[in-house]
Amino acid sequence: MIAEDARWAMDLILSAQRLPALSPYVALTLEHHFVRIAYEGATTLRSTSPHVGLPQLAARLDGTFASVTERGRHVTKLLDDKKRSYETVLDELDQVIIEHRSTFTGNAVRWARWLESDLGLYVANRRLLGASWPTAYRLGLSVSDGTILGHDLPAVTEEWGGTLAILSAAALDATEPSATLDLSGLPQIVGKDTRSDRYLRRRFEDNFPDALKMLLLIIEGDMNTLIKIAPHSEPGHEVAVFRARTVSLYHSLTALNRIAERYDPAGSKGMRALNTLLADSAVQALLSSPGKMVRNRCMHYEIKDRQVAIDPSLPMFGIVESVFPGESWSSFNSKVMLMTERLATLLHEWAPSRR
Repeated sequence: MIAEDARWAMDLILSAQRLPALSPYVALTLEHHFVRIAYEGATTLRSTSPHVGLPQLAARLDGTFASVTERGRHVTKLLDDKKRSYETVLDELDQVIIEHRSTFTGNAVRWARWLESDLGLYVANRRLLGASWPTAYRLGLSVSDGTILGHDLPAVTEEWGGTLAILSAAALDATEPSATLDLSGLPQIVGKDTRSDRYLRRRFEDNFPDALKMLLLIIEGDMNTLIKIAPHSEPGHEVAVFRARTVSLYHSLTALNRIAERYDPAGSKGMRALNTLLADSAVQALLSSPGKMVRNRCMHYEIKDRQVAIDPSLPMFGIVESVFPGESWSSFNSKVMLMTERLATLLHEWAPSRR
């Protein structure tokens, strides 16, 4: 699984480089998956468990920026992190907002300040794929000095790339990762700059703080990226893409569950639609204990749960079939794709309630 995920990431990066207009957006919208793979893969290679760790490969890993990678991996959990409360996450998001607004607004002469912008959006077919604030938050990127948590940006990203290259050999396949994907069919992705106060006024609920709206932008961008970009990377990488979808969807739904608990479920059309989605049987299955076991295997590579029966002949080693008797990986994958599309549409159409 480590090699599958690393080769998917490398194939995407290398294939996107053949399309200069596309390449930056692949990194901006999918970097959190690449960081997850780098962290979890490196952790597994260093494992002391028999038949799990690969010391010969682990010795080649550079851990100079391990703390940066670990922080990036934890951020992918959104609100599903036992070490960070709901309030802590929103406070962190608020700090990103404050930095961007202070850096990019209030600099022009007073009469021209309405022309300033502090939020960049990445859009395809009118669907949001990502935004500058979420990217900065996930990377720990400071817009004031261009560093990642105080470290040199190129040096950190070079270490991540080197880690992925080493992880790609985890299945003892020594062939170099290469560009095999045809990404020419991807929709055109454009960057748009806007003023955050105007944009956020039109999004979600009037009584949602901007930090919460930013969290919802993260989820919306992730879901649309998995719909618009990820399918083009599936040839030869179907199971790796499944893991990316499942991890993102699971953490998005757990975050939305926590948000729904704090706001009136009947307070607006958007909240009612959200609660209807969360009550869906497929959503509940993913959020159930067996569903979390599937998520765990998509997130972590070392299998420590003795309840999970392994079948090397099946996708994901038969983990889906093991925890969901009667279910197949293919049917579960179809449900994950459908839930992703439904959630993306819900967030795209969610407008403020005007009372």
